[in-house]
Amino acid sequence: MLKKIFNVAGWDFKSGFRDSTILIIVIFPFILAVILKLMTGSIGSITVNIVTDGTITNEMVLYLEEYADVKRADNYDEMIKRVEKTDDYFGLTTDENGFKVVRQGNEMAETEKIMEFIVNSFENSYSELPVEVNITDVDWQLSPIKQYGGSLLVIFMSVMGGMLIVLNLIEEKQSGTLTAVNVTPLKRKEFIIGKGLIGFLLPIIHGLGALVILNYGSIDYLKVIVVVLSIALISILIGFLVGVTNNDIIGGIGSMKIIFIPVLGSVFGAIFLNAKWHPLLYWSPFYWVFKSMDSIIMKEATWGAIGLNSLFIIGITAAVFALLSKRINQGLN
Repeated sequence: MLKKIFNVAGWDFKSGFRDSTILIIVIFPFILAVILKLMTGSIGSITVNIVTDGTITNEMVLYLEEYADVKRADNYDEMIKRVEKTDDYFGLTTDENGFKVVRQGNEMAETEKIMEFIVNSFENSYSELPVEVNITDVDWQLSPIKQYGGSLLVIFMSVMGGMLIVLNLIEEKQSGTLTAVNVTPLKRKEFIIGKGLIGFLLPIIHGLGALVILNYGSIDYLKVIVVVLSIALISILIGFLVGVTNNDIIGGIGSMKIIFIPVLGSVFGAIFLNAKWHPLLYWSPFYWVFKSMDSIIMKEATWGAIGLNSLFIIGITAAVFALLSKRINQGLN
C-alpha cells in the first residue's frame, strides 16, 4: 500500500516540476517571506551610525551606544574621512560651543533628527524636567506588518498547497490519466492519499521555512508544527474539492481565487473586529489558524489553547470533507 502511495506522490512530483507554474507555486512563498522580511526590517528599525573623535568622553560614548552604532576615530581628520564615505555616518566632535555634529549632506532626514535628539538628550540628562513623564505601550511588541504578516503567510501556504493538488488533478483529467487510474489495481484511498501527500507536506515546509526566514526569535516551533499540520489538512480538502469540480486550468485558478475571500475575511475580521463579533468567524478554520499563529508569534501561546484551536481546525475540516466526500468521489470517477 505504502509503495503505491509513494509511487503516486513521486509521479506528481516529477510531472509537476515540468510545469513552470507549479515550480513558481513551490518557490513563491519563500520569495514572499524574504520580501516581507525586507519590508519589516526597514519599517521596524532605523540605525543611527556615529563616528567620534578624541574630544568625546567615554561617558558620552557609552550613552551613544545605547541608541546608535558608534565607532571611534583617533582624530578629527580620521573622523572626517569616515563621514565622507557613501554610507550614512555622522561625525561627533566638540568645540568651544559644545557638541558639534558633522554631516556629509546625503544622510536620511529621519536619522538626522534622531542624531540631534540623542545629543540633546545627553546635554539635558541632568536637567530637572518641569513635567512628570509616564511611559507606557500599546502592546505592540512587533511591527504590525511583521506580527500579522507572518500569520497570514502561514495561512496563505495552505492555499498554495491546495493549488498544487488542483493543477495535478486537472492535468490528469485533460490527459486521460485519471480515467486510466480507475481501471488499475490502485485503490481509491491509495490514490487520494498519494495525490494529497505533496499538498500536505508543502504547507508544512512553506510555513516553517517562512517563519525561519522572518526570524521571530525563540518562538515554540513545536507548537508551530502542530498548527501547520492542522492547516495542511485544509490544503488537501481545498485541492481535491477545486480539482474535481474544474476541467481546465483557468477555471481551477479562478476557483482558487474565491478561496481567498474566506481567508482574508477571517484574518482581517480577527484583527479589526471587536472581540464580541468574533463568534461570527468561528465557522472558519482560517480564523483558528490565525489565532494560534498570532499567539505563538507573540509568545503567548499555551498548549491548551493550541490544542483546542487545532481541534476546531480539524473538526471543521473533517465536517466539510464529510459533506463533500460524495462529490469528490464522483469527480474522481
